[in-house]
Amino acid sequence: MTFTQARNAIVSGLEAHIGFPVSLSDQIADQPDYPYCYYSVLASRITNRAFGLREVLETGEDAYTLRRTEPAAATLSFTFCSQNRETEDGYIFGEDEALELSEKAHGFFLLNGHNIHTEFGDIVISNVSSVGSRTGFVVEDAIRRYGFDVRFSYVRTDEKPTEIIEKVNPKRNFHS
Repeated sequence: MTFTQARNAIVSGLEAHIGFPVSLSDQIADQPDYPYCYYSVLASRITNRAFGLREVLETGEDAYTLRRTEPAAATLSFTFCSQNRETEDGYIFGEDEALELSEKAHGFFLLNGHNIHTEFGDIVISNVSSVGSRTGFVVEDAIRRYGFDVRFSYVRTDEKPTEIIEKVNPKRNFHS
């Protein structure tokens, strides 16, 4: 599994749980309507300094693939945003809305998102930080923000085509 495959599975599961899109931060795009969520990649690959498991797989007639797997981890940061506003359904207090959405997402990682099964392998949530305020001021008002960080583990896999050497010519001089 690659980091991108793991990240996409996590974001997709979170979107389904909270009921609205989760976007990558620092993009050039229009600001979505409130409430919204964005994520940042804090660390895309945290290795444990393991050399990894190497194996050669037969992928066809006279075709082979070198596969290397290793345990890896990564950290994502999620932020949920709201703002005080009047809607058709009444007044929304942005502080409460951002906090409630953050707590709902936090619960996803602690309960049903704790172990995510994908076609590429399993993702295990190893640490979910506490929900905290991330509120910021915008001119005369504040965007109410709450968020937390999630560290997860997965098995990283790298592959490349390779060849098998069947015979070695011991008479050939490689030092000349």
